[in-house]
Amino acid sequence: MEQNKPRFRFAPSPTGGLHIGTARTALFNWLSARSMGGDLILRIEDTDLKRSTKEYEESIINDLKWLGLNWDEFYRQSERLNLYKSEAERLLKEGKAYMCFCSSERLEALKDKLISEGKPLGYDNKCRNLSEDEINDNLGKGIEYTIRFKVNPKEIKFNDLIRGEIKFSSEVISDFVLIKSDGTPSYNFAVVVDDNDMRITHVLRGEDHITNTARQIMLFESLGYKIPYFAHLSMILGKDGAKLSKRHGSTTITQFKEEGYLNEAIANYLSLLSWAPRDGEEIFYLNDILNKFKISDISKNPAIFDVDKLNWLNGNYIRKKANEELVELVLPFLIKENIIKSIDINEQASRNKIIKCVDAFKDKIKTLAEFPVYAKDFFSDKISYYDEDAINILKSDTSIKVINMFANKLTQISDSIKTIKDNTDNSNILTEDLAKEIINEVGSSLQAENIKGKLLYMPIRASLTGKVHGPDLPKVISILGKEECLKRINQTISFLNNNKI
Repeated sequence: MEQNKPRFRFAPSPTGGLHIGTARTALFNWLSARSMGGDLILRIEDTDLKRSTKEYEESIINDLKWLGLNWDEFYRQSERLNLYKSEAERLLKEGKAYMCFCSSERLEALKDKLISEGKPLGYDNKCRNLSEDEINDNLGKGIEYTIRFKVNPKEIKFNDLIRGEIKFSSEVISDFVLIKSDGTPSYNFAVVVDDNDMRITHVLRGEDHITNTARQIMLFESLGYKIPYFAHLSMILGKDGAKLSKRHGSTTITQFKEEGYLNEAIANYLSLLSWAPRDGEEIFYLNDILNKFKISDISKNPAIFDVDKLNWLNGNYIRKKANEELVELVLPFLIKENIIKSIDINEQASRNKIIKCVDAFKDKIKTLAEFPVYAKDFFSDKISYYDEDAINILKSDTSIKVINMFANKLTQISDSIKTIKDNTDNSNILTEDLAKEIINEVGSSLQAENIKGKLLYMPIRASLTGKVHGPDLPKVISILGKEECLKRINQTISFLNNNKI
């Protein structure tokens, strides 16, 4: 292993999905490691036996990969229990730790007493000075025990790479547990043993761990380990200034994926929470900022999660995508909304329509989940409804002339020359250029009656979609195709006749 090579670690607990704040921690560790030419270690901290699951571990790993984050080494704490036990026994032998036989009932009663007296919570050191005979007697009775660390009076201080110097007095920290009664390590003990064993040089994590850092520094010193550099990221808050939670919307990477956000946009946005390039650039891929990212540039002020900014970024990345790639991305959302069936996606006619819809709507959507809202009308057999503005347009004396003329022009199209013949179902698909040509021909034919502009375009649009707003009219005609356009025009004429409009 290369000496003095920076080594960072990301250490999630598989007790839930990858939270947006935890994902930012992973991202900043990745950026730091890669920008400094170092290694990133992924360590699954799964010693909470009751809450940790393989499903959550797999979810976290998949989300990290989806974000484009890779790592150089991988570990699970549950596979390293013997190492923690061995180091705890060393502290026992050196008199730096002791066995605590207090029952959970006694500890709970102590907690209640301290709360009622308005005193800080902590252990009262009842078992700290047990005699050897008392210890052996308890062991002989089979009483369960934990191993606690002896906290001695001292000042603890460290230089946080983001926040500067931070000081603690050990008087506010009581003797804490190293090994639980079930044999698993406490969080603070396991991470210190791991950070040393894995030669971690930099610990970059959330500010909620600042108080843990004091305990961990004491352990590093007692075990004779080299102390790493520490840096603590600010919290992520909602726009209301409260800690980001479910009431602010989605909070896990999986949820954002399901809502149609792109991995590039999420990664880009997370990098801007408490950090920004000095050149003020806001839209970039991760690899583009490796030579710009520095831990010293991370702000210690709270980051505000702004979903509007994320939506803006996501929309930008959607527009950057090639249509063919976007088709693959929107397919799951079309299937989920029952707009198409999974068996349809390999049919060329259906795929052509999706490509045309993607081209028509990519500038309008901010998330992939919005796409079905725009596209659904083009996959239905008929117009679902006519809005009031469309009805008012269709009431115009000149509208029926425009619609009939448009229908006549469509029926006159030469299939062999003017259309693209689909290889799968032999349906004819109009090109946008041909659609423009037809509209111009209709306009020329009705020029003498001064039917142009909105009087020309809106009746055609209303007759095809039941609305007066939407994508460029040639795109609409091209998406629907000749047969579908004629079918919808007939529906509109029936609607006008039946409603005596």
